[in-house]
Amino acid sequence: MKVKLTPLNIVSAICLTGAILLLVNKKQSLQETPNALIDLMAGLSVLAAIISFISDQIFRKFIPSVKKLWLVEGVLVSFIIILILIIKTSIR
Repeated sequence: MKVKLTPLNIVSAICLTGAILLLVNKKQSLQETPNALIDLMAGLSVLAAIISFISDQIFRKFIPSVKKLWLVEGVLVSFIIILILIIKTSIR
């Protein structure tokens, strides 16, 4: 089985790593951050990893070319990052 590395795979790995680090370092985190907030952030990170994994599988099903897959998933990840930054700046 040939493993294809794609942008959404990378996002999934980063989200899972972030969730694990949040849960492992919960005791060593800042005292100002409540444990419930850390658990929520870890849960959302796991949810993001699951969504990105499922999205990657759907894109792989419909886009057989690796170059086109990288392009479509790269544009999607870029769009999501830009959207997060816009929302983050508008909330402040």
